Amino acid sequence: MKRNIIISVLTISLISGFMACSSPKGKSAKGNITESVWGLVTVKAVVSDSSLIPSKDEIPTLEVLSDGTIKGTTGCNSFEGQVAVTGYNLKFGNLIFTHISCPDRAIESAFFASLDSTDNYTVDHGHLLLKKGDKVLAKFMPMDMR
Repeated sequence: MKRNIIISVLTISLISGFMACSSPKGKSAKGNITESVWGLVTVKAVVSDSSLIPSKDEIPTLEVLSDGTIKGTTGCNSFEGQVAVTGYNLKFGNLIFTHISCPDRAIESAFFASLDSTDNYTVDHGHLLLKKGDKVLAKFMPMDMR
């Protein structure tokens, strides 16, 4: 009897451990992009295949709302617009944004270019990947995990 209790406790502990590893902070490891404000980690440069990393003081953000709207910042300017999500396909559109003169236009230009080119996404190991086909254009992580 005591052995069965120990085995049950160990089994429950192992299952809980695996579940905690597969879903960071209790969030879905795949698919759900509406639970977080996403902070940019890297974005593909407009004129090359290199990746740009935003400064810690000016992190672009993206929030996808369940009503089909988006909002965020480029680290300098704010924006909002529409998003159509069908499965893992998505298309951003009708973006409006402020026009403040920003010190680093490369990140902002690459950020908007990635939104314009994105046709699908994945959420993998807690990171949101905006993609065109199989090519990753931008990588985000939840702001509450930064």
